[in-house]
Amino acid sequence: MTSRHSSPWSAVLALLLTSVAAHSACSSDEDPEEDRLEPGEAPVLSGGSGTVFDDGDDGTPNAGDGFDSSEACVGREAGTELSPTIVELLVDTSLSMDERAPGSSRSKWVETRRVMLDAIELMPATTSIGVTFYPDVEVGADACFDEEADVPVGALGSESSDQRQEIREAFEREDPRGSTPTHDAYRYALGELAAVNGIGERFLVLITDGTPTYALGCEGSGTPQDPADPAPLIPEAASALGRGIKTFVIGSPGSEGARESLSQMAQAGGTAAEGCSHDGQPRYCHFDMTEEEDFAAALSDAFSAIAGIALSCTYDIPDAPNGGVLDLSKVNVLFRPPGAAERETIPQSAPGTCSDGWQYSDDQSQILLCGQTCDRVSSSTGELSLEFGCTTRSIF
Repeated sequence: MTSRHSSPWSAVLALLLTSVAAHSACSSDEDPEEDRLEPGEAPVLSGGSGTVFDDGDDGTPNAGDGFDSSEACVGREAGTELSPTIVELLVDTSLSMDERAPGSSRSKWVETRRVMLDAIELMPATTSIGVTFYPDVEVGADACFDEEADVPVGALGSESSDQRQEIREAFEREDPRGSTPTHDAYRYALGELAAVNGIGERFLVLITDGTPTYALGCEGSGTPQDPADPAPLIPEAASALGRGIKTFVIGSPGSEGARESLSQMAQAGGTAAEGCSHDGQPRYCHFDMTEEEDFAAALSDAFSAIAGIALSCTYDIPDAPNGGVLDLSKVNVLFRPPGAAERETIPQSAPGTCSDGWQYSDDQSQILLCGQTCDRVSSSTGELSLEFGCTTRSIF
C-alpha cells in the first residue's frame, strides 16, 4: 500500500491498542459469551476437517447478492493484533541542526528531538525501535561516522520499559556536531535492520537537513561547500526494498538542494506519496519540510502519516490450534465506526490493485487493509475484529 494519510497520533494509538471480542454480526441468538475469544486466542476448528465453524454454512453468496449473513451461519470473532513492526530511526545530528527551526525560537535539533520522543511515546508495545544518530563525531574526525547504534533495535514494551528509557536518554544526551556522511550512515542502519531476528515489516526512517558532505567510505572534504553526490543513495534504497526494508525520507529545512534526490530515494524505497513527482509538482515523493512555516508541526504530521502506513494497516490472523488448517474462504473483517451501534463487514478486495477493502498477505498469515480503507480505519477510533466461520464477503 502506498496511500498516505495524516491521522492524529491519538487516533492511531486508539486503533493500535484496540482488541475486540464481541458477538458476531453473522451470529444467531446464541449466548454471545459462548462465541467470544480473547485477543490473540486462536479460533477453534470444527472437528478434524480443517474448516472453521462451518455450522449451517451452505455456500453463502458474495456481498452484492444481497445476502444477510445473520440468516446464513453462526460464526465467532477473535480480537486481532497488529503485526510486529521493526523501525530503525536514522537521525541527522550534523552541526547545521543547531540552526533555528522555522516557526520556533528553538533549534531544528531541539524540535526534532521533542517531536520524535512524543511520537515514540505513543507507539504500541509490539513495535521494535532502534536509533542511530549521525555523524556522532566532530568535524574533521578521522572516521566521518561513528559506526555504533545509539540504541539497538528492541521492542518498546510498556510505558516504563528499559527500551523506552534508553531511547529517551539517548536523545537527551545528543547534541549537533560534525558533517553529513549520509551514505555511510544509511548503509550501517540498513545492516542494523537486517540483523534483527524476528518476524515483522521493516522500515528505515531517514531524517536529514542537507546534502551529503561525504560520499560512501568517508570520501570527500566534509564541508557544505564541497557536497557529495547523493545519487548513489537511490539504488541503495531500491536494493533495501528488494530485501524487504522500506525507506521513509524526511527532508528538514536545509535540504533544499537535495530535494530531487531525496524524492527519488523515497520512491526507490517504496514509500512515495501518491501522485508525487521529483520536481515537487504537486509535491515531492518524500516528506519535504523546506518550505514549512512551522517545522515542528509539519514534522509531527509527517510522523503521523508514517505511523498510519507502517503501524496501522497489517493485522495478524490467529494461528489455528492443534495443527489445524484455517479455512481462508470463511474469514471476514468487521469494523465498528466510532459511536455506531452496529458493525459493518469490510469486503475482501479483488486481486491486484488494492484501493478498497482488504487482502491477504502473500503468505496468507495477515490481513492487509487497502489504501482508502486503511485511511478510514486508522484515522478513526473505531474497532476492528476478525470473524471466523462465515463465508468471506467480497467485492468481486
